[in-house]
Amino acid sequence: MLEKCLPARWEFRWPKENSPPVFYLSLDVEASGPFPGLYSLVSVGCVPVLPPDVANPAWRLGEKTFYCEFQPLEGASDLPAANEVHGLTAEHLREQGLEPSAGIQKLADYLADLRLSVPKFMMAAWPASFDQPFIGYYAQRFLGSNPFGYACLDIASLAQGIFRCERRQLRSRLARRGLFRPPKPYPHNALDDAMDQATLLRELLNYSMKNVP
Repeated sequence: MLEKCLPARWEFRWPKENSPPVFYLSLDVEASGPFPGLYSLVSVGCVPVLPPDVANPAWRLGEKTFYCEFQPLEGASDLPAANEVHGLTAEHLREQGLEPSAGIQKLADYLADLRLSVPKFMMAAWPASFDQPFIGYYAQRFLGSNPFGYACLDIASLAQGIFRCERRQLRSRLARRGLFRPPKPYPHNALDDAMDQATLLRELLNYSMKNVP
């Protein structure tokens, strides 16, 4: 069906089986509000999801995780509702967080280290539309470039495609397969949430290898 929907000048090609492996980097950010620049990045958590190889026939979680807290941006706003989600006060972040430039550089160094083993990667989040823009903004502002890329896999959208359902049906579809995890109470921790996302993504990828043609 998809081939028929594409313009005639396009040629539809499935990925080659011998194409380079890709790992996904499960990303979760906590922030002081909904938009980067107007609000500050508070913390970042990352967990890699590594592809199958000769020794490991299934997708798996990597051992090298990442967590960092950031000092607030000068002049950025701070929403009380957002503080309830992450539970980190501005005073705590000023004392314990890294300067924004140092924090995003630390994340870039972490990614570079992961890419020594598997060079090709893609960020992954739930929802990607919230997490990825903060990383892109901080990278462009403080590093002058964006080594994290502009693409980000939305895990919920992947699950909808695998189970062929609408968003409102997704929770029940995940629950039937033992993949649904009830929302955690506040405050949230970025690394804990990134780990939950990575675990779900691993299960979705392994499920798709066995069940999706």
